[in-house]
Amino acid sequence: MRPGHCASNDEEGFVSCFTQGFDDRGHMLAVGRGFACDHKCAHDLPAPTRRPLLIATQAPRQRFGGVRPHHAQRGCSEGPGVSNRRLFAAVRDLDPPGGGAERSLAALLNGLAVAGPTLETAPEYTPMAAAAESPTHPAWSVHAFASHDRGDPIGLLEPEVHLTTTDLAIEGLWSKVAWGLRERKGERRRRKWAHDRHIARRTPQFASRVGSWLDGLEHTDGIGLTQLEWAPGAAKAFRARNMPYVMFVRDDTVFRLEERFRPVMEEAALVCAAGEGLLDDIRSRFAIRRGHSVPLPIDFGGRFGSMDEVNALRASEQARRGEGPPPVIGIMVVTPEKGLRMYHRLLPRLHERWPDAEVHIAGGSVYPQELARHPNARVLGHVDAATFFAQIDVHLILFETTGSWGRVIGEAGLFGVPSVTSDVGSQREALGEGGVMVPDGHDADAVIDALRAVYEGREHYGRLAREHTRMVDHRRSVAAFRSGLEALLEDR
Repeated sequence: MRPGHCASNDEEGFVSCFTQGFDDRGHMLAVGRGFACDHKCAHDLPAPTRRPLLIATQAPRQRFGGVRPHHAQRGCSEGPGVSNRRLFAAVRDLDPPGGGAERSLAALLNGLAVAGPTLETAPEYTPMAAAAESPTHPAWSVHAFASHDRGDPIGLLEPEVHLTTTDLAIEGLWSKVAWGLRERKGERRRRKWAHDRHIARRTPQFASRVGSWLDGLEHTDGIGLTQLEWAPGAAKAFRARNMPYVMFVRDDTVFRLEERFRPVMEEAALVCAAGEGLLDDIRSRFAIRRGHSVPLPIDFGGRFGSMDEVNALRASEQARRGEGPPPVIGIMVVTPEKGLRMYHRLLPRLHERWPDAEVHIAGGSVYPQELARHPNARVLGHVDAATFFAQIDVHLILFETTGSWGRVIGEAGLFGVPSVTSDVGSQREALGEGGVMVPDGHDADAVIDALRAVYEGREHYGRLAREHTRMVDHRRSVAAFRSGLEALLEDR
């Protein structure tokens, strides 16, 4: 393997590092936490099995204004006999990611770019375990477009996904104003007027660049895809070319600025949402043409290696705690949208009712530091996600807004750690029976009651939490996503 590099990302309060290199044929090899992946390049597959998928995003590979091709595009071509199974994704971030939304989308794109099953033909999946191959449907040809403003790719995308990037800046004057207002006053969301002005400014800029990218491609008979803040620009470019598109929703962005996103949502050929709960919220606000639920995907093997490694780390970290350790509640992500104000109310009350309990908080941003003044809080800064989950007894995540699916609930569950969360968006689906759902996440005593109940039954709830990880195994999510796209393709 030729020398690679180490990459890290701490957008969600943790650091995940891996080394990356290429073999003598240009195939990417990623090595991390004792595991290795050798990805087969698209040009090794018979040409008739390849189906193009194009994606426009804000992450790097090939750059528009300057545009550059990335290694995933080397030597790849559609070849003869390819159908119109092409997906064009245009988004703000992709690789490197801005957060969990980009990681999720990358997993879906990687899966669609190779032959595989729909949800109806998929086998039963168990995280980190092999499953019977069932390539019942051909691969899509996947192309993506994104900003490289956050830096170079860190290896989230497989070589089969063709990534092109643009130098359009992610932040601008009005987005900085919005963030400044939010941080200074501790508000739950950005000041809507400043955020809206930023999106209004970026919409024609991104639409122009997405349009130039699409016009420069040899084959553009396919389906577009977009998500998050730059979706209005991508949708504008798709509509100008009479290209049906998919809008993927996995947070509250479209609810915060309903009128800005209404045309994007209601003119989309398909709206994919992270869970039925979120899809119900969407249908209550927007007159969408067609909706489809796609569970939030987690590539457990890519994140944490093997189940043997997970079990060994959990055992070693628990042994280090010694005899009779205090109860440890873990909070992985703290933002105004993810419970900041509630945690300020909860921690003092928790200290009164359950003084032995410690609350370990991951993340190096200003928000976890605000909680450090509480005597039962232990702010850890940037930590390795696997080590964090291996150390705690109960995982807690609260939400202030709709549009949520707690990705970290599934990650905690892999380590046998149950969760307590609030009944918002798709949290019920994310949790399953692996913990306790609190109807009102603003009721401090109800949250504390749930934490104590889950702690007392942590072995039982932990087993159920690990079992529920099947729901969010990335292979199952890819199959669900493929089902939606294949149905859309059939109806064209």
